[in-house]
Amino acid sequence: MREAQHERVIPRDFFNEAKLLKCMGMLSLKILDRQLPDGVEIEIEERGEPFEIRLTDDGLLHVNNYPVTVNGRTILFGTTYNSKEATPFYCVADYVEYEVFDIAGDFSTEFIEFATSLVEVN
Repeated sequence: MREAQHERVIPRDFFNEAKLLKCMGMLSLKILDRQLPDGVEIEIEERGEPFEIRLTDDGLLHVNNYPVTVNGRTILFGTTYNSKEATPFYCVADYVEYEVFDIAGDFSTEFIEFATSLVEVN
């Protein structure tokens, strides 16, 4: 997945990047609070660096320098650009996009099925 040239526009990108960081924070809390679905292990590689936020050519805003692994496989997590949803968080694997959280902020059935399928692959 290539990254598009991303020129920030204020105030729009304050909201876009805040929403991304909110979703990454929710994911991080679920990891720390041990609220992951059965059979799913997620890790965010913590580097202690400032967040390097990038936009893919597909329009997915993501934190480039904090890779996320799901059951041992590196997966791209991000949010859609200019989304009006509360938690527009997705992961992408093999060019397929999976919704991570449902409207209540819990892991979506779609994400759980995807993540647990990774166990069978590895």
